[in-house]
Amino acid sequence: MDVSTTRLIEALILPPGGPLLLGLVGLLMVRISWGRRLLALSIILLFILCLPVTADLLYRSLESEPVLTSERIVSDRPQAIVVLGGGRDLNAPEYSGDTVSMRSLVRLRYAAKLSRETGLPIIPSAGNPGAIGEAGAVIARDLLQNEYHVPVLAIERRSNTTWENARYTAQLMKQHDIERIILVTDAGHMTRSLYAFRRNGIKPTPAPTNFLSVVTQEVSPIERYLPSARALNQSSDALHEFIGLLWYRLK
Repeated sequence: MDVSTTRLIEALILPPGGPLLLGLVGLLMVRISWGRRLLALSIILLFILCLPVTADLLYRSLESEPVLTSERIVSDRPQAIVVLGGGRDLNAPEYSGDTVSMRSLVRLRYAAKLSRETGLPIIPSAGNPGAIGEAGAVIARDLLQNEYHVPVLAIERRSNTTWENARYTAQLMKQHDIERIILVTDAGHMTRSLYAFRRNGIKPTPAPTNFLSVVTQEVSPIERYLPSARALNQSSDALHEFIGLLWYRLK
């Protein structure tokens, strides 16, 4: 399944597209009782997904891996740090070209921190979905070397999905005789990433970053029950992870 098809399916299932499509079907059948119920259900569902408390509950169940400790690093004896891409900003005018997205930047910053603390080299893993622009791994390598001044062992630039991140990184690791790695990605993305990497024969030590459930908890009690676009986006991302993990296990 190519990237375009995957994105189309996601747009039809995940919020806001999924609930809106459900509501459209209900609106077309509004003269029938089940059509009105479907319309009401879509509105209620969209409202619930817009609540910060919903986003918090979803992310709490995903963010199960704790913060990486120095004791864990010593016991696991990793040989490199693999950091997964989180998207690109194409044709950023202030950079006169492609650059990393905010999500990628958070991951790369943490990978650079771990590299300085451990002395381990980094392997960025990210492709160029849709064959548009520079591969994410190339942009990440340049940022790590030129701005963070940390060593990059190699780059994995062919992947467009988390599963491909794992598959192609496994091939790269064999070329460099690496068996154990530190895996850096968002805390909410870690569960699916660990599953993919372990299924591809890799021994990853999880190094989660960008804990969104912690951020959600900082919202005041009243605001937790007020709908917001940010909460809807986080709920959509969390559901994306749940569906992605289910798909990996099924296939």
